[in-house]
Amino acid sequence: MKTVLLTLFLSAFVLLNLPQTSTAEPGGTPNPVLFPVPESLESAVAFWEKVYSRYTSDEIMIHDDEKLGVIYEVINFNDLYGNPDKVSRRTKSDRIERIKKRYKSDLLRISNKMYKKQPLTDNEQQLVNLHGADASYKEIRDAAYRVRGQQGLKNEFKQGLERSGLYLEHIRDIFSKHKLPPELSLLPHVESSFNYKAYSKYGAAGIWQFTRSTGRLFMKINYDIDERSDPIVATEAAAKLLTQNFSELQSWPLAITAYNHGRAGMKRAKNKFGDDIGAIVRNYSSRSFKFASRNFYAEFIAAYKVATSHTEHFGYVEFESPIRFITFETKKYYSAQSLCKTFNITIDELKEFNPALRSPILLGQRRIPKGYKLRIPDRLNVDEESLWSSIEPAEKFDDQIYSEYYKVMRGDNLSIIARRTRTSISDLMAYNDLSSKHRIYVGQIIKIPSQGSKSDASTKSPVVDLKPTSVIAAAVQPDQPKVQPVKTEKSRNATESDGYFKLADGLSTPGHAIAPPNMRTEFVARDETRLVLVPQQEPVVEANESITALEFVPEPPTEWITVEPEETIGHFADWLEVSAQELRRINDIPFGGAIHVGQKMKLTYRKVDAVEFQRRRFEYQRSIEEDFFSTFAVDTVITHAVKRGQSIWSITNSVYDVPLWLVMKYNPDNDLQDLHVGDQIKIPMLVERTASKSGA
Repeated sequence: MKTVLLTLFLSAFVLLNLPQTSTAEPGGTPNPVLFPVPESLESAVAFWEKVYSRYTSDEIMIHDDEKLGVIYEVINFNDLYGNPDKVSRRTKSDRIERIKKRYKSDLLRISNKMYKKQPLTDNEQQLVNLHGADASYKEIRDAAYRVRGQQGLKNEFKQGLERSGLYLEHIRDIFSKHKLPPELSLLPHVESSFNYKAYSKYGAAGIWQFTRSTGRLFMKINYDIDERSDPIVATEAAAKLLTQNFSELQSWPLAITAYNHGRAGMKRAKNKFGDDIGAIVRNYSSRSFKFASRNFYAEFIAAYKVATSHTEHFGYVEFESPIRFITFETKKYYSAQSLCKTFNITIDELKEFNPALRSPILLGQRRIPKGYKLRIPDRLNVDEESLWSSIEPAEKFDDQIYSEYYKVMRGDNLSIIARRTRTSISDLMAYNDLSSKHRIYVGQIIKIPSQGSKSDASTKSPVVDLKPTSVIAAAVQPDQPKVQPVKTEKSRNATESDGYFKLADGLSTPGHAIAPPNMRTEFVARDETRLVLVPQQEPVVEANESITALEFVPEPPTEWITVEPEETIGHFADWLEVSAQELRRINDIPFGGAIHVGQKMKLTYRKVDAVEFQRRRFEYQRSIEEDFFSTFAVDTVITHAVKRGQSIWSITNSVYDVPLWLVMKYNPDNDLQDLHVGDQIKIPMLVERTASKSGA
């Protein structure tokens, strides 16, 4: 008996203290010992199974955002509109909002009648019964404020299954190496639908949706390389993060939830409610533990069940073939075009096999850095040494191409910037992917071509077929196919109506409302289907006003700087090549203490001078803009009047779901950290250039 008890104790110890593997087979549920589903989460799992396998993106479930088993109605856009593809996203969104408000009104009316003990109609009683026949008027009243819409994801999930074939084999191998349960290899179905180009409004990237702040702990993220977009490197990072989460939380449900919510938050939740994920979801409350975090574990369980029984839900699924490649480590700095020529591949192949390379490298504005692990399609009899030696000496470099930067000020236009920085408008446009010399905005960071990179920036390789990243926040571009235009009967002269300009060929796009401060919109003279942004004034520049770019870039005048969005102590430490501990000591910030937007920080330039620091900082800020506007566009701008109890955090995160840095660009004269009731701020409303998981 003692031997049996000792064996049980040792087994339990191993189970609790090691990242376990599992023998779960496809078609079943995940290992119930490692991934338990408490009864309180069963309805949530069933809800997400419906989202992934039953309802398409043309169907919206109107439901209770806490009791996911309560589904009031399923809206089908095909029934409403016939051909929903011809209906704008705004029209659909407005329709859903009206339906949600109707249910809120109905539930409040029912609650009031129950309070007054008035009889309910049959339809009203049916709504009550969804919450239980014995639901109180208070429960119904509370439910009125929890009405939510969730878009179906059946078509996206199937596409994710197809895409998963490319890298799933590599993901499983990496997780096996880290001794992680194989079930976790399907977590990207929840994070990104295995979309390797996925990018969120808040800057999470790749199939594992790492933010910059978390990603930099495991990967290289700079202006040249963003390893979050590389599924293999990012999977290594995800394996390390999940292992750390489990090591500290000793529970896979909590470790998985921590992947979304953060380890520190889940440690606080565990301290209050123990290891019971059901109790945590039901009772834990914090500013950031909202719908997404509450449902992350249930989504994972549902995604696993659907993915491992995909034939039942989708029929035959044609998985993409696993990617096969060989790897070379670069010995110098090289242009993308040079290596494409050497390895006999196209730019598109280079991009496909090396998704961590950012657009400036692919466009020839920067070089592939020394030490980069380059992947090319797997081929027989490749002699690495002979390939490297075949590169002409003139195409091998010892350093990177660095741009100078200019931050757009009020009254600027490209003509003025070009004159001041001794370059040409055409070079500025090519180097910054600008389709019109007028399309710049206050606060935008413009790259100034260096002498060694001008020709590369404007030279198009014969194998290039790229869609360069756009960094224009201020206008929806009608020539972007993923942003659905609104149809109109107008065919010629532009007229203003309901905040829109009606354009030629039946297109419309937001008009004056989308212009940032000190800008206006007007039609391009030679193409009336396109709007551009034009500065309100064109200052006169004297002949002797020509200066170099770095003289004009706002360099920190002292050792003190102001913290901007998406910046952390770790970023400043990296850019200055000092330890985070040193910066904490200089600024009297305790270990674990955070910094906030608008805070004054003292720096040290003992290893990196102010100019180099500012260059690195600008590259970071510009990369955020470039990545963001490759996925999102500003549809229109509304004015929000601040209400009691609102902060800029709650306005951007809870009310409008838009990043703070973008809101700051549209409110350059407002102190957004010191808002008062009644203050008016401009909020840019966004549309996605590509479809993704949607809830409202």
